[in-house]
Amino acid sequence: MTDKERLANDDDGLEVPKRKEGKRYIQTSEDHKNTTSEIIAIAVSWILVLVTFPVSIFFCFVTIAEFHRAIFFRLGRVRQGARGPGLIWFLPCIDSYSLVDLRTRVEVIPTQEMITKDSVTISVDAVLFYYITGSLHATIQISNLHESTLFIAQTMLRNAVGSKTLHDLLTSREALSEEIGLAVDRATEKWGVRIERVAIKDINLPESLQRTMASEAEALREARAKIISAEGELLASKALKDASDVMAQNKVTLQLRHLQILTSIAQERLVTIIYPFPMEVLSPFEVRKKGGTAGFAPFLELFGSETAKSSEAEYRTTSNAIGNDINEQPE
Repeated sequence: MTDKERLANDDDGLEVPKRKEGKRYIQTSEDHKNTTSEIIAIAVSWILVLVTFPVSIFFCFVTIAEFHRAIFFRLGRVRQGARGPGLIWFLPCIDSYSLVDLRTRVEVIPTQEMITKDSVTISVDAVLFYYITGSLHATIQISNLHESTLFIAQTMLRNAVGSKTLHDLLTSREALSEEIGLAVDRATEKWGVRIERVAIKDINLPESLQRTMASEAEALREARAKIISAEGELLASKALKDASDVMAQNKVTLQLRHLQILTSIAQERLVTIIYPFPMEVLSPFEVRKKGGTAGFAPFLELFGSETAKSSEAEYRTTSNAIGNDINEQPE
């Protein structure tokens, strides 16, 4: 039965998930009639209480805490199951009681070496959480409840580890904990014990196996990195091919790309690049007029007529002065 199923009240008044209880192999006799000797012993006990009254009151009451339950025995027989919490009356001469703690108990499962299904020796550290739901069963069904529960958990842990491979143990600890918890719970339900959880703390591997697994993991990471790098290069080559197709359709784009590359090289390495300038750009300015002077017609369009005329006059004046100087030199 899982924890999601219908809840039911146990003999301690606690609300716990309903489950099938194990067979009670010790039959209680609280419903049997008292024998003659028991009746006489009870009567004598009452007489002593009345004779010593009110001093006997201090010995006839016991306080049971909220997290405890008391199992009373009268002349060795169980009386009305678990009792408490609160103030409980009993006859000190013939009655005795045993306290049961209902709080969750934590036990560390001793570390032990185990062999997995694939013949790997490991050691497992685990912690057991459990609590008592049936105080009567926990008192009369088992002599040492806590030690017995711990041994059962240790055995179930060994069996579960032996039925799984190392890879399954390392990748499914939660499933292993649930499996062990259910197995221990089935074994301890007849004792009135509910297993909350079996937590796997650590799985210790031999040093040689740890090195081998580390090398394997590193090789897998390197292989994955190479695959990712190859996929990136493939995508980059496809993008470069698409860009080259676009540039092939327009020569200006290819020239701009060339200039961009030169600019980036100059910025990164702090160098000066001398780029050849095509002389065809100056062809309009090579047209000469009569007299051997260059024409200024193209400048008229670029800088305006006034600026071009003044420049032309200055050029002609300078040329005439240079010519006169040459003629005046002695032979």
